[in-house]
Amino acid sequence: MEQMVSSSNKEVPKLLILPVYSQLPADLQAKIFQKAEDGARKCIVATNIAETSLTVDGIFYVIDTGYGKMKVYNPRMGMDALQVFPFSQAAANQRAGRAGRTGPGTCYRLYTESAYLNEMLASPVPEIQRTNLGNLVLLLKSLKVENLLNFDFIDPPPRDNILNSMYQLLMLGALNNAGRLTELGWKMVEFPLDPPLAKMLLMGEHFGCLEEVLTIVSMLSVPSVFFRPKDRAEESDAARERFFVPESDHLTLYNVYQQWKQHDYRGDWCNDHFFKLKKTWETDCSLQVRPLLGNIQPLCMVLS
Repeated sequence: MEQMVSSSNKEVPKLLILPVYSQLPADLQAKIFQKAEDGARKCIVATNIAETSLTVDGIFYVIDTGYGKMKVYNPRMGMDALQVFPFSQAAANQRAGRAGRTGPGTCYRLYTESAYLNEMLASPVPEIQRTNLGNLVLLLKSLKVENLLNFDFIDPPPRDNILNSMYQLLMLGALNNAGRLTELGWKMVEFPLDPPLAKMLLMGEHFGCLEEVLTIVSMLSVPSVFFRPKDRAEESDAARERFFVPESDHLTLYNVYQQWKQHDYRGDWCNDHFFKLKKTWETDCSLQVRPLLGNIQPLCMVLS
């Protein structure tokens, strides 16, 4: 869009192209709220974060593609992935509502009325039907729910997702062959973390590297720390390579944290190396993970 604007007729009023999405650094997100200079207009290119999370004054036109990215759990791969899906009627109405909040507004939808009425779902797919159920299975098992496949969910998740989560917990040692919680599984329920991360903490204590594992778990518990602006992609890739550890992505994250710590958690150091790290982030992670330390040592007797 910036290339099109730069090559357009010079008589066209100045157009500021401003992206906004959840992983964009806060200082860049803040630009959409700043008043445009005289004679200029703002064009905000947004993900579905703009549907409900943000209200920007002065938006008079919305262009809705009818599509958006959604985090979906793939039970065959055992991983979450961001995939592009047609959005629901409720989401489309939210998008239209971004225009004209402080004056007249218009929404241009890049799909037909027939597609809106006949092809779009009335509301979004419930999160329980598209995410990993590992924590939920652990919780229900701790509440003595034996048959999860026949449990009376408000929005029943896919059968494959339940079975895959149970298999993952079996492989982690949290469930036995009868589908009941093991002693280790009872301990993992106490952690506000995904089951693999809870097991990592236990194994970290078992092998005498708890501090390092705590750092890695903290890094894995927040959004990606790497920032890759498209207009500086090569520069950001080169900066990231300096921290790369060939043996493991986890060790790469640990290396990033250690370097950040050695530079006194400075924000300018993060900006220079294209990292989205903040001192408040480090504090939040400590508040989340550090209280678990008192429980880890007795829990690790289970592994002995």
